[in-house]
Amino acid sequence: MSEMRTTSRRMMWTIITLVMLLCLVNYLDRVVISFAIEPIRTEFGIDNAGFGLAMTLFAAGAIAVNLISGILLDRFGVRVVWMAGLALWTAAMFMLGMVEYWWLFLVFRIALGLGEGVNFPAMNRAIRDWVPPAHASKVTAACLIGVPGAFLLGGPLFGWMIEDIGWRDTFKLLSGCSLVLLIAIFLLYRNPGVASAPRTPPAGSWLVLLKNPTLLATSWSFFGFGAILYFGLTWIPGFFEQTYDLKLSTIGWFATLPWALAVVLMQLVAWASDEMHRRTGNSRTSRAYPIIIFQLLAAACFVPLAYVDTSTWAIVWLSVGIGCSMAPNAPFYSILTDLYGERTGAATGVMITFFSASGLLLPTLIGLLTDSSGSFDSAFILMAAIVASGAMGMFFFARPVMPTSSDQ
Repeated sequence: MSEMRTTSRRMMWTIITLVMLLCLVNYLDRVVISFAIEPIRTEFGIDNAGFGLAMTLFAAGAIAVNLISGILLDRFGVRVVWMAGLALWTAAMFMLGMVEYWWLFLVFRIALGLGEGVNFPAMNRAIRDWVPPAHASKVTAACLIGVPGAFLLGGPLFGWMIEDIGWRDTFKLLSGCSLVLLIAIFLLYRNPGVASAPRTPPAGSWLVLLKNPTLLATSWSFFGFGAILYFGLTWIPGFFEQTYDLKLSTIGWFATLPWALAVVLMQLVAWASDEMHRRTGNSRTSRAYPIIIFQLLAAACFVPLAYVDTSTWAIVWLSVGIGCSMAPNAPFYSILTDLYGERTGAATGVMITFFSASGLLLPTLIGLLTDSSGSFDSAFILMAAIVASGAMGMFFFARPVMPTSSDQ
């Protein structure tokens, strides 16, 4: 028993380290491509619409594989599926730094999305396999530090690297970092149980998940979470440039504040969620309520952004809004590990599909709204409405109780 506990604890820290670094590397791609817009446009002779297509195709690749990867994770285990996804991501990132034709660049952007679509379902399935429920949110929050961490580190890092070694070599360097992580997963990660034993597929069809009101409500709320995250990723520089005529150097400093706040709030909310779960064993109280509360706070912060007239107040409301939206990131995943057992991979695949859909739709929709209205006001109201609807959906429809075996 003592040996099993030691093995489980060691694997828990292995998961935290590997996923945190993997999230960091994956999300550094988002940062580097935003800094490489101008050199890529110049080299391939494309306009903004062409570059936007590259971003959309990445999201399309991810959305195509999210659910499929979740089902495969439940059937074959984390190790082999995770490695396959990471191998594809590594190869695609390297080829993006090599190709000479724009159509090939678009093909490998799709491949990059396909590879990354495995990451979060694999993370949550690994946590379900190795981490006790009493620690699930804390471990998830630690794993997810890499997401806001990429935005904190990426701006200063890639502003220098792209000027010094060029965008192509920067892509290749990220590919090399991913290859190191692929080797580390091969050497360090193991599925639970006897490695040679065949994995028993979960009973019943995964299609029952698509009828589960708790999962669907959680997934829609995660769509709202994705809307704010993708706004922060795509539009923060443009918002401050177009609305307040700020210089990029100033915006770069402003842009770190939401992610720094997110890192802190994610850890605090995760610890509080696990403590409530330890005391009550109730996933609605410990997982759903933090999501509802902080998503409503995030929605409330985005409404004033449509009315403020100074950059100082804009960065205050934007920072608090993004921070509150990201605060319950871990409980989103933990509610799935609590409830869906051997279907955790597929359930996470459903939720991440909604997240990827927000990345597919919202950047373009916000662009259309700002072009038609000449400001970001309507975009902020739209995001507030989406996030608030997700919180209310969680309140009315998410009744997380342990499913029966027939539900799994």
